[in-house]
Amino acid sequence: MENKTGKNALITGASSGIGLELTRCFAKDGHNVIMVANHEDKLLQAAQQISTEFPLIRVETVSIDLSRDGAADRLYSEVQDKGLQVEYLVNDAGFGEKGHFIQTELDKEIAMIHLNVIALVSLTKRYLREMVSRRSGKILQVGSVASFIPHPLLAVYAGTKAFTLSFTEALQNEIKDTGVTMTILCPPPTETNFFDVANMENSKIANSSQVQAADDVAKAGYEGLMKGDARVLPTFVAKMYAAQGITLPDALNAAIVHSQLEDVKK
Repeated sequence: MENKTGKNALITGASSGIGLELTRCFAKDGHNVIMVANHEDKLLQAAQQISTEFPLIRVETVSIDLSRDGAADRLYSEVQDKGLQVEYLVNDAGFGEKGHFIQTELDKEIAMIHLNVIALVSLTKRYLREMVSRRSGKILQVGSVASFIPHPLLAVYAGTKAFTLSFTEALQNEIKDTGVTMTILCPPPTETNFFDVANMENSKIANSSQVQAADDVAKAGYEGLMKGDARVLPTFVAKMYAAQGITLPDALNAAIVHSQLEDVKK
């Protein structure tokens, strides 16, 4: 494919799952990609896949742990040092942790908040200023259907995603008429390594028909971003969660989700 645009897309969490599939969407459309992820070996393997599939696309990689203090600023500086202007920012990196809040590890949850919230806010601040200044650019924030409904056993994760939804929708109002758009993608449970990292692989929801394919979710998110949509609910399951959050009381939603997050009985 001929590279028609030369525009750069920076995607965090790009080594697997929705992030990798979003990277593939950008590359397929002729955009250069800056792939960001924590584990360097997995990141380089994913970057090689993209380079092989799309040989005319420029692929850059930055291996960095965005759950660390100051990491987002270091990422921004490194991209600047490479002389790359970011036209598309995708804040996809994130993880969860399943369990009763009084029993889960605080250090892991603090790192989760840092990655899911602080890094997202920091990168958005940095790149949104540039985009508004030149009156062009698009940002995709990856939220979750957990943004809409209380999630017992995933309380901190769901809290970070509720923040992402509120934060994004507030900024959408602030930046209207600037030439820049911001989209929030709210995936349902998706075939990624999220379940393993969050210790959810044995949960009812991870073993249900609700789990969707990462490429389908990414394609819907990418198309919504390019159209400038405010919110993308990529599948029927995602739309169901959003509707459930509006129509049912929070206490009932919490009870339903709690049941879904319990482990399958053997």
